[in-house]
Amino acid sequence: MQKITIRDIARLAGVSKSTVSLVLNNSPRVDPETRRRVLAIIRRHNYVPNATASALAKGRPPFIGMIVPGLTWRMVAPLNYGVASVVERTPYEIILYTSTNDHDYAPVIDRMLASGMSAGVLVINQDQAMQPLLDLHAQGVPVILINTLGSRLDLPSVEADSYEGAYGAVRHLLDLGHRRIASLAGPMTYPCCQDRQRGYEDALTAAGVPIEAPLTLRTGFDPPTARELLRALLDRPDRPTAVFAHNDATAYAAMEAAADLGLRVPADVSVVGFDDIPSSAHVKPALTTVSQPFEEMGAQAARMLLAAISPESAADFAPDGPPPTRVHLPTTLVVRDSTGPAPN
Repeated sequence: MQKITIRDIARLAGVSKSTVSLVLNNSPRVDPETRRRVLAIIRRHNYVPNATASALAKGRPPFIGMIVPGLTWRMVAPLNYGVASVVERTPYEIILYTSTNDHDYAPVIDRMLASGMSAGVLVINQDQAMQPLLDLHAQGVPVILINTLGSRLDLPSVEADSYEGAYGAVRHLLDLGHRRIASLAGPMTYPCCQDRQRGYEDALTAAGVPIEAPLTLRTGFDPPTARELLRALLDRPDRPTAVFAHNDATAYAAMEAAADLGLRVPADVSVVGFDDIPSSAHVKPALTTVSQPFEEMGAQAARMLLAAISPESAADFAPDGPPPTRVHLPTTLVVRDSTGPAPN
């Protein structure tokens, strides 16, 4: 006979899987009639909760869930380090769930609810429908977004200040005498890219430099696209003398496009990126870029989550009072070898 699952219990009771999970964990958020109906079905079918839920019932330390887009993403490691630097000083432990942007992560949320082990959830760099996270938050599970690309939701979040970072990067190029500055824009459906483009345009406007639509190339964060589009632009007589890329990967593509045409970086064209991933200090020439404070973003998000999980001890994690629900951390322009004075 096939073993009955929490999904089967939910179907038979006419409720969601999250409601069954709440019943299993004796949550007061379930009304008495629904609780009785679910428990009756559980007894009738001899359903046994999984081991992790049983462990929680015995009082073992709870976990904090982290949904990350993939462990190979370069910014995940410093974000994880920041989270761990805070969480390791508490009774909580961390469970990592990976979910790429190419796949629906609703099943990941279902597993977290079904296990009942995650006291709260940190979500890193997701570009998916946010409804599962809103549902999770509605169930009473604290959710904090970290550097989440495509969302402006009523959920607590931590991110870098993309607008000021972009403004400072373009201001740096203007101070070097550049007036024709291209923008390699990421997906403009992302609020972070909207902010970076707005910072680029506002810096030009403040300097009295006209905004030229052909100088903005929509690359979608895709390096091959960025290389092809910029190569065509650099091959024109009125080519730009500098490039601001919305991330480091397309900044590398910009340097490759210049090399394709025999142009030197920075003597003929300057390049600025955004992110400051570790390899940016080691490419040739080393990339001038906007550094995002990934470790501090992870640490700040962990403190916010712990304060939300344990309001009675929130002062331990937020001694200056309740943390804000939306945190913008400052960026830093790291000047290296890929930028120089505008050519004559």
